[in-house]
Amino acid sequence: MLEKSSERPPEKRLPSVARAAASPTAIVLAGAGVVVGEAAHLGLAIAVVLGAAGYGARVAWAAVHRRVALRQRALRLEVRIDPWAVPEPWRGYTVRAVDARRRLRQLAVECPVGPVASYLANAATKVESAVEEEWALARSGAALVGPGGQSEKVAQELARVQGSLRQSQGAERTVLGSQEAALASELRSLRHTEAVSTQMSSQLAALCAQLESLVAGAALLVGAAGTAEADLSQLSSELDSLSGALEEARRIMATSPPAD
Repeated sequence: MLEKSSERPPEKRLPSVARAAASPTAIVLAGAGVVVGEAAHLGLAIAVVLGAAGYGARVAWAAVHRRVALRQRALRLEVRIDPWAVPEPWRGYTVRAVDARRRLRQLAVECPVGPVASYLANAATKVESAVEEEWALARSGAALVGPGGQSEKVAQELARVQGSLRQSQGAERTVLGSQEAALASELRSLRHTEAVSTQMSSQLAALCAQLESLVAGAALLVGAAGTAEADLSQLSSELDSLSGALEEARRIMATSPPAD
């Protein structure tokens, strides 16, 4: 699995809209608006409106600032994913997963404020974790199998030793017997690893398809946001399926032989 440092630099406290609303700056702006209105003899009602405008501008600025800060924090903590660091087919799976994440992020930005937007934000968080885990699994899968044709070479060497063993006698037979046992064990391990790699490849393909299906469902939700057709249960089902696909990938990887 992809290793992460347990120690992170302390984060700055994110700007809070609630704190901004009660901040001295917001109160001063509100008071300044009232004073300006009164000084200009615009009447109490207009003075209050000016005060509210100043107060609202301060709160709105805090909301925008918080959104930017959250985005910057997400970028700082995001795991660096480099599809070109692994060979095919692992590279292709990673590219598909990253592309699905990018499209879901865009949908979350474009979605009108409301229940669908809130649900998409939650889904995006889960997809972020899923894509990071896909990357870790892709790296592990790529590390499983060594140079191509390795098992065939060992099989050929084993056949040669077995042929010699049938014609040997005495001490030579003992040496060849040991070589046969070692080669047979190595071949079993290689073939098991290749089988796990094949299973993992198929599972990551299924995981990418699930991610893409989830994004397609999210796009339909965004299109139906604010209408009676916006059914969140479908996206919930897609998220459950994604979790199941990840769990199966973990199970497959757990059957791989330990690293030397």
